[in-house]
Amino acid sequence: MTRVISHIDAARFEQALLAGIANVFRRRDHINAINVFPVADSDTGTNLAFTLASVRKVLLDRDHRSLPELLSQIADAALDGARGNSGAIMAQYFQGLSDCSRDFQVLDSNRFARVSTAGARSAWSAMAEPVPGTLPTVLEDFADELNRLAADGVDDIREMFRQGLMRAHRSLAATPEQLAVLKDAGVVDAGAQGFVDLLDGVWRYMRSGQIPEVPESEHREGMQPVAAAGSHGAPEQHRFCTECLIEGDGIDVDRLRKQLMEQDADSLVVAGGHRRARVHIHTDRPGEVFRVCGEFGEIRQQKADDMTRQHGLMNHSGQVAIVTDSAADLPEEEIDRLGIHVVPVRLSFGDEEFLDKLTMSPAEFYKRLAESDTHPRTSQPPPADFRRQFELLTSHGLDVLGVQLSRRLSGTLQAAESAAERVDPARVEIVDTRNAACGQALAVLWAAEAAERGWERIAIRTRLEETIGQFKTFALARDLSWGVRGGRIKPWMEKLARRLGLNPVLSATADGRLGARGVIAGRGRAVERFGRYLIKRMEARKTYRMIISHTNAESDARQLRQQILAARPQVDACWIVEASPAVGAHAGPGTLIVGMHPWHPPERRNA
Repeated sequence: MTRVISHIDAARFEQALLAGIANVFRRRDHINAINVFPVADSDTGTNLAFTLASVRKVLLDRDHRSLPELLSQIADAALDGARGNSGAIMAQYFQGLSDCSRDFQVLDSNRFARVSTAGARSAWSAMAEPVPGTLPTVLEDFADELNRLAADGVDDIREMFRQGLMRAHRSLAATPEQLAVLKDAGVVDAGAQGFVDLLDGVWRYMRSGQIPEVPESEHREGMQPVAAAGSHGAPEQHRFCTECLIEGDGIDVDRLRKQLMEQDADSLVVAGGHRRARVHIHTDRPGEVFRVCGEFGEIRQQKADDMTRQHGLMNHSGQVAIVTDSAADLPEEEIDRLGIHVVPVRLSFGDEEFLDKLTMSPAEFYKRLAESDTHPRTSQPPPADFRRQFELLTSHGLDVLGVQLSRRLSGTLQAAESAAERVDPARVEIVDTRNAACGQALAVLWAAEAAERGWERIAIRTRLEETIGQFKTFALARDLSWGVRGGRIKPWMEKLARRLGLNPVLSATADGRLGARGVIAGRGRAVERFGRYLIKRMEARKTYRMIISHTNAESDARQLRQQILAARPQVDACWIVEASPAVGAHAGPGTLIVGMHPWHPPERRNA
């Protein structure tokens, strides 16, 4: 005879939730594959898994704690780890469970029904524009069934959960009838599927008493997203999935939500309480979102993912995705054409932090630079930023090659390596370009061209490592004081150059450091002399690819390109781009940076 469960205490809740989370991990790829709403970017399973991984870490702590303490820790962990629309809604669901359970050391059938209702209502309240047929609908239907059973006098939580699970499955199956985009694609709501998978895992534990093991690294063959076969295109507006965590005292979540609703944006979810709040929103202006959020407290986490790029994964050419960091001065049109994924470096003025090229453009950077007494600082992206990219790409069945800024210049490469080790070192590799800016960008472009032409990851990595010395970077630095402040230039070099009226030419060394490679005397014709310096280093019979980036010196960059093309017309391509603000923080205004690479296009290979 099946044993009656009369109550849930902290230990039972902990074990059951661990089992549920393990099932969501197992079902991650399926959830990704059916993700078509609110954006068909096939990442709902990954986002839910990431959110629940934070919860799992708390559950594995195994400290003796009461039920209210456990639920409070779960709510905080979910808020910390929440990713995506569904992750933020689940975080608010856990917040509702916690708020309603503060006075309960155990949950009997009536309390279980009551806290489930509180969680569902809390989830609905987090959404600026609630949409029936999504995750909160199934949360609500599950809670309604528990309340009906409690009202009928059912006091066996095992039986109550069994019938509630059946109701959740029926509710999930009905989501296409409530949301046309799901019906058109022939799928159920992905976020709701994740919740039902969580419940299924809990039910298996209730029947068997066993918690499935979760391997630290799972090798998954990516499933073809259902959305790829449909007509659901990339977002034409509100392309950045923007999120942040706010910490403070007395955060007015309702007022924060109302202010963000005034933005030109959609898919707004605000989860959390008066101490901490998580914001998720789709917008074209992530910087404006962070500005508003900053008025309510300290922003501890921020990210802005390009959903257009994510949607493009459904039609990705080749087997390999190329990832780099924003220190690479890449032409925007080539990023789009080749599907390159760029993780932004962090940039700060005092206590204000920005995402390089996303929440601070070059124009905004130089305006702030002229007005501020505070010297800007740069910092590497946290490993979590790379991990998010790597998990998304591998979940689509792609191998990943990170082509990164020199290890000698930044900790960015180490952050990428740390993330690769966590995700799947058999499918994610990192290459040190021993370069920066334009030279790094040219290495990224070659790798992306090879990937597009069917090269495998190991072949691309091997060829890059063999030829890495061919990617050259030269910089005409007219004010070395910026490099001294940023720690990239030694003070004696700046003093000598200033006193003698010299313009040092800087270049990446063989081991990836930044060093002086020559000088150009005088200020009046420095650009022309720099051009002659570069032309002498280009072999006449070779074809080159070049990138010229500048820090607020576009006319000089155009003059330089004209001079080079007149002398070396066999250049395959010569792009002009604005240097990354992260580069400008160390180079200062007026710097010209040139990357050159003898161009041998990678041959096309059969996939």
